[in-house]
Amino acid sequence: MHKHRPKTTVTALTWLGLLVGAALCVKLLPLHDPFQVNLQYALNHPSSSHLVGTDELGRDVLSRILHGAQSTLLVTGGATLLNMLLGLILGMTAGYRGGLADRLLGLTIDLFWSIPFAVFVVLIMSIIGVHIWSLVLTIGGINWVTSARIIRAETKQLRNEDFVRAAQAFGFSPLQIIFWHILPSLKRTLFALSAYTAIEVLTLETGLAFIGLSLPAPSPTWGGLLADGLSYLSSAWWLVAASAGFITITLASLQVLARSFERKQNLLFQEF
Repeated sequence: MHKHRPKTTVTALTWLGLLVGAALCVKLLPLHDPFQVNLQYALNHPSSSHLVGTDELGRDVLSRILHGAQSTLLVTGGATLLNMLLGLILGMTAGYRGGLADRLLGLTIDLFWSIPFAVFVVLIMSIIGVHIWSLVLTIGGINWVTSARIIRAETKQLRNEDFVRAAQAFGFSPLQIIFWHILPSLKRTLFALSAYTAIEVLTLETGLAFIGLSLPAPSPTWGGLLADGLSYLSSAWWLVAASAGFITITLASLQVLARSFERKQNLLFQEF
């Protein structure tokens, strides 16, 4: 059973690498113009000229999916990075210092958990408007609670380890101890948390696009393409299958990576 795990991890990394590479270099790829309307080719089945078919306006579906990957991955990556930075700074500070800082973070976490996250994001996006950076700031700026809670708990555990006590005895400052000693010990936890956070962010961003709270037309988004395809599900199944396939495979790849880091972290703790 363990022999198959490295293969699935490599497959997941390969898919994500190809997806990111295609999104970054999409203008260099031999693709059709994702915005060119040609009603003569409307709702054409997948073929050699249009590998994933065309939509109701004759636009190439594969081209639109890969162009949509740019905004989707940018929002997912940006919001995940902001989430992890906030969770890391707040969690490590509260976990190492304890006392008032720890109690304040605990109260803040309880406050954020009492608010329905998805509803809160929808409300904010409805008020401030939708563009890439508002999505990044809103999703990343609210969804840091889980990361901060886990990092705080592990920092509390690590601050009592012998190597931290030794650093304190040698006169290292709290900042030096946090960044030189505690942070490297959190590496695998941060990788796993980043993968799980990316799953949550991608799911939420896709859901927002599905209900129309993402980049406006004609900019393609995965959730928007999925929503548009549902109107033609009986006559043009490939519209839903293509966008849903990319979303599902990407989420599954992130899940594989998260589980891989999580297993390694558990094995690391078992060695102690």
